[in-house]
Amino acid sequence: MPSISIPEINIIPYSIHPADFNMAADEFLLSLPGTFLRFYGWEKPTLSFGRSNTNLDEINDSFRQENGIRTVQRISGGKTILHQHEITYMFCSDSNRFPPSILETYRLISQPLAACFARFGLKPEMKDKPVQKKTKSSICFKEVSAYELTIDGKKVVGSAQFRRRRRFFQHGSILLDIDWDLWKTLWRIPTQSTSLEDRITSIKQQLGYIPEINNFTETLVVEFTKFFRSKATYLRFSESDIAEIDNLSKKYLWKDH
Repeated sequence: MPSISIPEINIIPYSIHPADFNMAADEFLLSLPGTFLRFYGWEKPTLSFGRSNTNLDEINDSFRQENGIRTVQRISGGKTILHQHEITYMFCSDSNRFPPSILETYRLISQPLAACFARFGLKPEMKDKPVQKKTKSSICFKEVSAYELTIDGKKVVGSAQFRRRRRFFQHGSILLDIDWDLWKTLWRIPTQSTSLEDRITSIKQQLGYIPEINNFTETLVVEFTKFFRSKATYLRFSESDIAEIDNLSKKYLWKDH
């Protein structure tokens, strides 16, 4: 059992939004007291860039724009992620409840993620150090950081964390499926290359099907509340919340949209 007990986790159920709204909503929750677990999807395929990663040199940007693929910059760190067939989770809480070590916080949050995967018959792995050599690629999923989930040594969840004063959030992409052709075209990778397939996997690739999203997120809720000994309280954004998020989202709008 963990040493951390959180009396209540506020659950914001899965919903689909534009990229700028998703990033603004994560930052908005950072400003509120309490603990939140939010699930969301992306209105259109979106490339998100870590806060210090704005390099488009690897990206086939004309293809991106011609195919309506959105772009957004996260306030969290890390490399570039293509959000498409996935469930994105966001966990936000008070920093003083968690260890000062970012890696140790990663480890704690990965525990209920791994337990959910196991409930679906998957065999997630989690190491205390990177399990793959670093690459020069900007693709987040080509590298596995400590305490990120893999299956058969291949990355299946990519996460990033951001801290502000006494609060933090961690958000991450749970890959349900992968459009290899789209990934390779975007990153100018030859079609015959297996450089992605050798390092990345998805739930569909492992199970042969994609679990129903609400069922999967409800299982995540069960595992998070069990691990942190919490009560789940379900919430939805109010009209005033949405107004604040919409205002905050202006800073996340990419210049070519």
